[in-house]
Amino acid sequence: MNDPSEFQEAPAKRDARLKQALSSAANHAADVNKLALQSSVDIGKEKTQYFEKISLGCGATAALIVSFVGAHAGSLRPKWMLRSALVTLVLTMMFGFLRNWLFPWYLMGVWGRRDMKAKLDTALAQRDLIQTGSVILIEDGKLIETDSWLQGFQKDHDDFKKKMGELQRMEERSFVWTRRVEFTTLGLASVGMVLLVALAWLNF
Repeated sequence: MNDPSEFQEAPAKRDARLKQALSSAANHAADVNKLALQSSVDIGKEKTQYFEKISLGCGATAALIVSFVGAHAGSLRPKWMLRSALVTLVLTMMFGFLRNWLFPWYLMGVWGRRDMKAKLDTALAQRDLIQTGSVILIEDGKLIETDSWLQGFQKDHDDFKKKMGELQRMEERSFVWTRRVEFTTLGLASVGMVLLVALAWLNF
């Protein structure tokens, strides 16, 4: 027959197994989160370099076109297509620069909000510890006055929440505008290249 004590130990073993699974899942989620954050940073850097290359490439192309037209004045037709290509390339360059100016504001919002969230979590944990009444100040060995400390904490808490709200709005606003400018930049670059190919096709 089975020992009844084995059935009594089963819930404890089950709880230990579930706690171990939870701890393992939490550690895995933390590791994946770190990798995701690092990947987002790397992707952001690569996209910044990508749009910088697009801007510089369009600027160089516009300069070459102007030099070529100077040597072949009046020979390229239709003129509106040439002008449109030049304007499009210059706009692409400007929007590319604008995109790289907007993107750091998005990063400031993201990491600033994360920093404030981490500080707020630390302050909340400290509040919970203070409320136990067993925390002793290292400076003079006296117990912290819970009521006065909590009043100061509430003010700091409100300041943290207000700052986090401002950072989140900056993050969302800059993200939306960065995406819009990115699509505009890519669209202008595509139109400019199509106009140049069409111009070359018609004249050579």
